[in-house]
Amino acid sequence: MGHRRIQRWLVGLIALLVFQSPPALHAEIQSFMGKAYNEQGGLEYIERHAITYDEDGVVRSRTTYFDPDERVIGSLVSEYAPLPQFCDYTFEDLRKQYLDGVRLEPERICLFRKQDPDAEEETACLPREDTQIIGQGFHHFIVTHLEAIESGEVYHVKLALPSRLDQFRFRIRKRRIEGDDVWIRLEVDNWVLRLFTPHIDVIYERGSGHLLRYEGISNIADASGECKPVRIDYAH
Repeated sequence: MGHRRIQRWLVGLIALLVFQSPPALHAEIQSFMGKAYNEQGGLEYIERHAITYDEDGVVRSRTTYFDPDERVIGSLVSEYAPLPQFCDYTFEDLRKQYLDGVRLEPERICLFRKQDPDAEEETACLPREDTQIIGQGFHHFIVTHLEAIESGEVYHVKLALPSRLDQFRFRIRKRRIEGDDVWIRLEVDNWVLRLFTPHIDVIYERGSGHLLRYEGISNIADASGECKPVRIDYAH
């Protein structure tokens, strides 16, 4: 399989990563919505998020995806480990009848996928590493390190990708700052592959850590079964 197709799946995963920063200490559940638009400006789908926190931070989250007519087309459920960049999660695309996710074990992470309801589950387990990021833990990693990213720190991470039953090296870096907005790019760590593969841009609000926008390939297929570029705007 070519690098472009592999990276298309890698980039698509990050469309899942759509959290705001934690609420006040005594809050328990945070709800918000995102709207994904295609390159022609049309509404592709809607995301509704419910995130549960305790006094130690994020505990679990549920994202439900709807088409423009408010029909459910997918879901993503995550349970977080003590380090919020790690989580068990299950993602389901109802239109493609596709399922994947991650199961955490004490010393390793196990990736799984099912290409359709009748297919056998495929799995691959990898040793746990401090530089790994799993699923929506990507957002929490950025929020935790936002000030350092603002100052120019570049992070090299391994992104676990259940759809490929493997992990891949990426880097996270600041692109620019405009007022209170920090533009951050996620891109393949290898400079040669970077010339031929897509990237993801996200915008965060300084201070609050709110995610304002995502630009990249969607993880949710459209009605024709294709994962296409989208812009997702988040309301606070």
